[in-house]
Amino acid sequence: MPLTDTPTRITDSRHPSYFAGVHEWEKWRLTYRGGEEFLWRYLEEFSARETNEDFVARRALTPIPGFAKTAINEIRNSIFQRMADVVRRGGSEAYQNAIAGLQGGVDRRGATMNSFIGKSVLEELLVMGRCGVFVDMPIVEGPTLADAQGKRPYLYTYQIEDILSWSATKPEDPNEFQSLLLRDTCISYDHRTMLPLDTLQRYRMLWIDQSTGLVNLQFYDLDGKEIDRDGNVGGGPIQLQLTRVPFVMVDIGDSLIKDVCQHQIALLNLGSSDVNYALKSNFPFYTEQRDNRAVGHHLKQAANEDGTATSGGQGASDRDVKVGVSQGRYYDMQAERPGFIHPSPEPLRASITLQEKLENDVRKLVMLAVVNLGTRTSAESKQMDNQGLEAGLSFIGLVLEAAERRIADYWSSYEDRVETRRNVATIKYPDRYSLKSDKDRIEEADELSDLIQSVPSRTAKKEIQKVVVTKLLSGHVKVDTLQTIYDEIDEAEFTTSDPDVIINAKEAGLVGERVASMALGFPENEYLQAREDHVERAIRVAEAQASVDEQSGDPAARGVDDLSVDPANAGKAEKAASRNTDLKLSTKKPVRGKGKTK
Repeated sequence: MPLTDTPTRITDSRHPSYFAGVHEWEKWRLTYRGGEEFLWRYLEEFSARETNEDFVARRALTPIPGFAKTAINEIRNSIFQRMADVVRRGGSEAYQNAIAGLQGGVDRRGATMNSFIGKSVLEELLVMGRCGVFVDMPIVEGPTLADAQGKRPYLYTYQIEDILSWSATKPEDPNEFQSLLLRDTCISYDHRTMLPLDTLQRYRMLWIDQSTGLVNLQFYDLDGKEIDRDGNVGGGPIQLQLTRVPFVMVDIGDSLIKDVCQHQIALLNLGSSDVNYALKSNFPFYTEQRDNRAVGHHLKQAANEDGTATSGGQGASDRDVKVGVSQGRYYDMQAERPGFIHPSPEPLRASITLQEKLENDVRKLVMLAVVNLGTRTSAESKQMDNQGLEAGLSFIGLVLEAAERRIADYWSSYEDRVETRRNVATIKYPDRYSLKSDKDRIEEADELSDLIQSVPSRTAKKEIQKVVVTKLLSGHVKVDTLQTIYDEIDEAEFTTSDPDVIINAKEAGLVGERVASMALGFPENEYLQAREDHVERAIRVAEAQASVDEQSGDPAARGVDDLSVDPANAGKAEKAASRNTDLKLSTKKPVRGKGKTK
């Protein structure tokens, strides 16, 4: 309905922002969904020269691209894998049971809060840019607590197409609604078997009564007539014991898939064209030279229709030729050899190159859309780099966190009408998200590790170590575990755990046994046991290998390094001394001769 038209019914009302993107919503949804529906909607006929039969045959063989879905799912999974780190403390026992998936879960279908947000909210949010969550409650018949036994709030979502119109109570708080118009899609059931029969639509209108301050609910059919919950005409408004409309609008501003829809449509048609070309046109065909003066229907045929030879005049030589791997051909000595030629592959190669570029552009544009979200919280993130991507993911996480806090608030308002007695849960989402692979994390950590030894500051070394830990483990462990690692780094008496550096420093006498042992990850007092073991081992080796005459030599030359002053050079010194002839009668060096043969 144009904005200039005045609605004749309340159900015809539409918010101005509803018309801003309504003409693109189908394209966004089908681009992500893909499948036959996307194929039938956006595959185009080549030209008027293509018959309907040819188009149907080509459509049956057309591959359906799904690169936009892959890019969106990569972002979804990066956020969803951190959902395990979401902290939800407090709230009622019923709320805690619901978010854990117990007693029907948060949607009365067994879903945990993580699965509900990840499957029902996050995917819709990334693809369409906006979705709604309604916090509802079964009707409680009767005034006693027993009447409410087993009944608790639950959640369900609304797609952007079904959030028709709304107004806010305060301009500065657009998520507090004064009135709200939604479109429901319901299922009708067979009364006897309770099997679904058909789907039907109705309107749901909620508004805050100015005189009572309470929320009112009214249902309408598609003709704008008032109905009750069961669809019977004539039902009046229902007064809810709520002071706020229990609806949360989750909005990131725009769809992440908006700028890649045409890319995927182009990929669909390019792929269809290439497959059609490869199947119908990419065939070699036979060629053979001939003298055009000897061909033509104006010449007499070389044989009559009954197979007898004709007489007189020149016979025409044009006729059908059998070709194939088992068919030979004569050709004139002065003519070129007959052969097969095929169409040039260059058009197909150019199309494939273009498709590869479009495929890469799809992911880049989706990631750039995430970066643009991050610029709302970090004005310095102007380029599509990892920092900008993480800022964009963090922005989406903040939007989900704010939405879930409102859900918890509305949930508690159903459980207790007195605001001061409500037990509202505290929600905290992770601060950092990442799109990097494990290989990228390890490479970045290696580069940072090489810098640790070149920085003289102990504080700087420890801060770099924290960054290395963040690169490797952020998103893989809980936030509390990550903080414990940071605390251990701050409390450590050493700034490296490189085995080569530690062992060399120990042998050079630059570090004590205790710190060296702890830096290598061993228990604090393990070096004391290692010291005793070294002494015992040295004694055993000395007793086994040393003779009475050899006791005057350097123990390291006999393999007992622990009892030597200079174990590295002991063998060389003893060998040099054995060859010294200054104090011997013979000046001939005592070298080993040839071995004896048996």
